Amino acid sequence: MTTPKKRERPLRPPNRIKDPRRRSFAEKVVDSPYWPAMFAVIDAEARGDVKAALEIIHRAGNQLDGEQFWHPLRIERLEQMRLLGASIPRWAHSRWIVSQAMQGTQPRNKWRMSKAIMVATDVRGGPDPHRDREADRIRIMDRSWVYRQAFLYELGGLEAFLRHNASGDLIAGADRIWEWARAPMRGVRLLGREPRHLLWEDPETGEQISTLNLGAGMLVEDGECAIGRIVPLESGWMFETAPLRVPDEVAYAVADEPDRWIDALRDACAEDSASKIWIDRGLRDYGLLTDLPHGLINLAMDAGLHAFHHPDDEELGELFSHPADYPACLAAWLVRPETIEALAEGAPREAISVLKGFIGYVHEPAAGLIRDLAQRSRSAA
Repeated sequence: MTTPKKRERPLRPPNRIKDPRRRSFAEKVVDSPYWPAMFAVIDAEARGDVKAALEIIHRAGNQLDGEQFWHPLRIERLEQMRLLGASIPRWAHSRWIVSQAMQGTQPRNKWRMSKAIMVATDVRGGPDPHRDREADRIRIMDRSWVYRQAFLYELGGLEAFLRHNASGDLIAGADRIWEWARAPMRGVRLLGREPRHLLWEDPETGEQISTLNLGAGMLVEDGECAIGRIVPLESGWMFETAPLRVPDEVAYAVADEPDRWIDALRDACAEDSASKIWIDRGLRDYGLLTDLPHGLINLAMDAGLHAFHHPDDEELGELFSHPADYPACLAAWLVRPETIEALAEGAPREAISVLKGFIGYVHEPAAGLIRDLAQRSRSAA
């Protein structure tokens, strides 16, 4: 009996549209130098080689038929890893691994991607009637909080990446990442906030838990509810990404039955409360070192500077209803690559004096950046 031949997987998908003017972005990629560069960057990241990944990106360029090729958040993460080096916290290294798992380019992830897209589409109530199928799929994969959760956790994308793709060196730098892969969804209520921590309560059991304050308090008011995955660290707890603010009934349902979070969220989105649930985030909102939406960081910094010069301005209450939120906003601004490079050139003594007052209120690596800036200022004096 002859053994049936295995069907060979094509190296690249066929061009289904013969008119080059109508080819999809994906079909343009496979006929460009970006195709091998993309996989070379994936391999470098999986080894934990930030320098090599950035060198490949810079050699390849960033424009394909007038469209940006490399995801801006990917470049930002790599630049942060490069500039901050050993001062990157282990929990941020874990988030970098999670972001790599999300890329899902391995053949074994094809079914996960399709299934997660179906879940996200179902939760929001169906396909977007204003976009074609490909554009809708890309938007879901880039922005949907639901897609991200389903792909990584319910469908095992993170664990598969750890088992089959991540190098030992990459995993060695992480903070309890294997436990992250099995973290359940939780429903919680925000009880209060401090500059470095947020205090949450399980509405079902009354259990209280403190997480790192990376800016999620700007998205949830005291007494409001959220769902998300609270993951362990060597020194505490944090959300693996910014939690999702939800109506109370969703958080209660998830706290009671974590495995049914998709059903609870879909039911809520089908009701009038759908407009209150921010299931689609911005393109750069799944940050490595912050839970703040990307577009809010500069706005928050501008408001903070205004508050410094005009402390009695009542309009600031519209953005900072809780002063404890500001240090997380400052930290998010400090760790942006453009800020790190600008501060490397120095800063006015008045500004350094103000920043030193925040060292005890911001997490690493922002606190370390302030200390380094102050040290360089003293050495230059």
